[in-house]
Amino acid sequence: MDLAGAAWMVREIGQPISAIYLCEDGRIIAGGWDGNLSVWDSDGNNLLSIECGDRIETIATLENRIIVTSGLNLVCILDKTIDWKFPLEGSADLLIIVDKQIVATSSVYDIEHGDFMEGAIWKFSSNGELISVNRIDERPWFVAHETNLIVGLGRPRCGILIDEKHSLLPTESPVTCGYSKDKDIFFGHADGSLSDINGNIICTEDHSIESIDYMEQRLVLALDDNKIISKTLDDKLMWFSEGPQITCHVLGFDLMHWCGRYNGAIGLVEVRSENGDLIATLEDSKPKTATADEKRVAIGFENGQIMVWSKELFSRRKDLKLESEIPRNLELAAKLRSLRK
Repeated sequence: MDLAGAAWMVREIGQPISAIYLCEDGRIIAGGWDGNLSVWDSDGNNLLSIECGDRIETIATLENRIIVTSGLNLVCILDKTIDWKFPLEGSADLLIIVDKQIVATSSVYDIEHGDFMEGAIWKFSSNGELISVNRIDERPWFVAHETNLIVGLGRPRCGILIDEKHSLLPTESPVTCGYSKDKDIFFGHADGSLSDINGNIICTEDHSIESIDYMEQRLVLALDDNKIISKTLDDKLMWFSEGPQITCHVLGFDLMHWCGRYNGAIGLVEVRSENGDLIATLEDSKPKTATADEKRVAIGFENGQIMVWSKELFSRRKDLKLESEIPRNLELAAKLRSLRK
């Protein structure tokens, strides 16, 4: 299957893609390594291209505003211009919207010790007014909000903050990543453990968990040995894949898994079914980031391209491929029967 040919939209921003956000109204927002922010409507028409000054790490929307973490700053775009900008302490990292307030995290990296020495959790109004800042000794590696604001912590305390109150998890290992949606909250740990918000250990892998995705009782974990593992919540292995460096991955429509890899020279995208069968591959530039919603999958590449696949078009192309293989399979079967005579 020609994965590039099956793409619904291909656009370019002229610099490596560092973040993508899919809006509920169909808009697609992409941020670049050098600070470009571009927006397209549901038909692929460009609505906005603006420079934010530095690498865009995370994107969120609040009513008619676009909020991004860009380098050291939190930046708000309104009416196609930068409405306000606020410098955080160290690198501006994660970002979510909670009750119409902006929650951002920052971290300070100590070059001498080769580790993060402190972090902070910031709250702002939509107009850029600083509401509060909570400075901590750890870098926040994950932030989410369901009923409470939850922050996953690295060393020294590890564990999580729940509305700024520290709580331990069932392993003392640092949180490295997390997943949250519809009250399902999971934490990946440096020791390979996967825990949940209720204090359970779901599974323990041989290597650190770098990223988590979850859909319909199916977990997909990316490990730091470049293995992808698909499991159920009762720790039953469904499938796994190995290969070169994992650069991004996401579960998309029809429970298909999209994985970006890089071997040092060529980028690779692998698409697998819910059973782990390889459906399609694409060799291209290095994949940098991936995201998905119910009807779309988007991947950003180092060459500045963003590719978007729609469920409807992808399904049609996949069905055409299967239909085209039927005559060839029948021909091969006929040849095999003739050889048996």
